Amino acid sequence: MTSRAQQKDTEADRQLYGCLNASPPRSFLMIAGAGSGKTTSLVKGLAEILDKHGERLKLRRQKVACITYTEIAAGEIWADVGNNPLVHVSTIHSFMWSLIRSFQSDIQAWVANRIDEKLVELREAAASFGPRVQQRTRDKNQSDIIRYEQQRQRINRVRSFTYGLGADYVNGVLGHDDIIKMVPQLIIERPLMRSLLTQQFPFLFVDESQDTTENVVAALKAVDGELGDRFCLGFFGDPMQRIYPTGIGAIPAVPGWANIAKPENFRCPTTVLNVANAIRRDGDGLVQTRGRMTGPENALVNVQGSAQIFILPIDERRDQRIAQVRTWAATKNKDPAWNEDEGDGAVKLLVIVHRMAAKRLGFGDLYAALNDKAPDKFKNGFLDGTAWPVRPFRNFVLPLVTAGKQGNEFEVMQVLRDQSLLLDRDHLKGANVAERLGELRRFTGVLQQMMEPGSAATNADVLRHVHDSGVITLDPRVLSYLNLPAPVDAEGANANAVEDEEDGEELTKEVLAMDAFLACPASQFWGYYN
Repeated sequence: MTSRAQQKDTEADRQLYGCLNASPPRSFLMIAGAGSGKTTSLVKGLAEILDKHGERLKLRRQKVACITYTEIAAGEIWADVGNNPLVHVSTIHSFMWSLIRSFQSDIQAWVANRIDEKLVELREAAASFGPRVQQRTRDKNQSDIIRYEQQRQRINRVRSFTYGLGADYVNGVLGHDDIIKMVPQLIIERPLMRSLLTQQFPFLFVDESQDTTENVVAALKAVDGELGDRFCLGFFGDPMQRIYPTGIGAIPAVPGWANIAKPENFRCPTTVLNVANAIRRDGDGLVQTRGRMTGPENALVNVQGSAQIFILPIDERRDQRIAQVRTWAATKNKDPAWNEDEGDGAVKLLVIVHRMAAKRLGFGDLYAALNDKAPDKFKNGFLDGTAWPVRPFRNFVLPLVTAGKQGNEFEVMQVLRDQSLLLDRDHLKGANVAERLGELRRFTGVLQQMMEPGSAATNADVLRHVHDSGVITLDPRVLSYLNLPAPVDAEGANANAVEDEEDGEELTKEVLAMDAFLACPASQFWGYYN
């Protein structure tokens, strides 16, 4: 365990221990504001479970699960608990897949039903198209219907399903969106799923609960409602810090659950804390206390700090105006660190995700493509990197090029091994390995050149290079907009991903957004990625 677990307990921590050590353990909601040490309380809770219940978990071959929204957050928590084998830390999607992956027949039945639902939606959409719907939208609708009909005929022949970047049902690949729809549904519908979850994980913590989708929360509540005598569910979050529109925000209270408030703020000076409380006053009413303190342990005093608001014109001189504000603050506070951009004491600029921020950070065209008149699924997915057009870049291209530019050949090979079928054991049988590695080296070199800042390569150019190399299989939705053939199964049928529900207007928005996205300079992804 890291030093987080050794920090002094707060009243919220003591209430948390009471829930975990009750007989039976009591489920809870912990509302912890910004700077309150929410992750510290979560790690302390994990430490308490290991200390008081670890032996029992080990004897029963059980674990405590902690699920969060991003890989980065999962990695931080995993490091905090010292990689303890009794703790399972993962993203929500990975956790859900771990629950369902053994139930292949149930997955196949769900996929078949999902295709049937999609065909109904597409046909209803076609029937409701008005005279203003573009012909290109009508053509895409009919093309999708044909592809789904082909998939439906062959889906029962798929031997097994895996979890990948994008859905490719005929070839047995489930996408990001499938997992988050399918598993909660099966948990709610199947008593066996609920029972197996509690048998494996009698304690389950959900980090950043405000950004968890409503159906996931409903599924976990269903488990607790039926098996709460042997299951402890804990949500850690703050509705006021919700980032993603798909998140549930405030989780409704459940009778019998503990509502734990953690009002302390250990980060903000007094003046800043007063501003934060004023902003929050019309929200949930949580008033944060304490603030940042300094001095010896027995003589701590509050750091007063300062807070100013500047109202500036929206124009092309935004960066210059921010520099002027920083210079003013450095003079006013007699603190040269206001002008520093490097080091621990450097200024941190927090920006709302909007056009000006994207433009300043170098991805204005990319932002416009997936936000201006784009479907909601693109706008929301662009915020967290889950939108299917950006996934090949976020998950493969950028990590691979980053490793290559750093000269880290081990990481380059790791990315390729994890994602490329060309290095799969079955695909290497009878192949000249040295020649294959040479091809991958040349592919990576060209990719690096295309992704260089200032390169003329567009997103379409990069995606075509990836497709032509055969290094990874692109989402069929991407290929359809590149006018490239989708992968074929053993029967020769083109595979196509299942898309979110959409009417004619949404489909038209998607077509236009993809045109703009494919025309964007690929190098703009660096600003977005960072």
